[in-house]
Amino acid sequence: MYLLAKIYALQFVSNDNSPIDFLTEMLLTDYDNLKGELADLEKKGLIQNVESKPQLTESGRTTIVVVMAGGSFDIIHPGHIETLKQAKSLGDVLVVSVARDSTYERNKRRKPQHSEILRKELVSALRMVDAAVLGSETDIFETVLLLKPDIIALGYDQFHSEAKFSEEIQRYGLSTKVVRLESTSPNIKTTSIINRNPDSLSSI
Repeated sequence: MYLLAKIYALQFVSNDNSPIDFLTEMLLTDYDNLKGELADLEKKGLIQNVESKPQLTESGRTTIVVVMAGGSFDIIHPGHIETLKQAKSLGDVLVVSVARDSTYERNKRRKPQHSEILRKELVSALRMVDAAVLGSETDIFETVLLLKPDIIALGYDQFHSEAKFSEEIQRYGLSTKVVRLESTSPNIKTTSIINRNPDSLSSI
């Protein structure tokens, strides 16, 4: 299951190494062991294209639960960590959609402290995140259709309506479940941090 999750995430991870070398490094295993595991998964019909770039078959994809979360992540704080840990606990693989700079400015009426590329790199570096992608600049459901997640985990303070989200998902013919995450520290928000400490960010 763990290897299948990493193979799913592999399609959204940028790396200069070959897919096999990247998986070997990421899984802290050796080449021969990984090749043996991949061969076994291929025999079971769970993956294909093992020699070039391993990919999940339809059967392999249904074996794992993919969770999608999203946000701006301009300043990573404890609320983000708690939310992403909760999201990851819902499935086998967590892919995070990071808001584009244009989306950030449109929604928050200000420029982000960090560029979309840096914010994506920061999120990718978090242990519970399997992959991070830049979201669509026009329609969030473009990203949903790209990832085809089994679960969409909405943050405790995100404005999206679960009901409307679910309706739109059904319109696209997906069976994705939408859940709302909770927080033990709902008052910790990026906007609050910036408002309390505007001078500390002036030089960023």
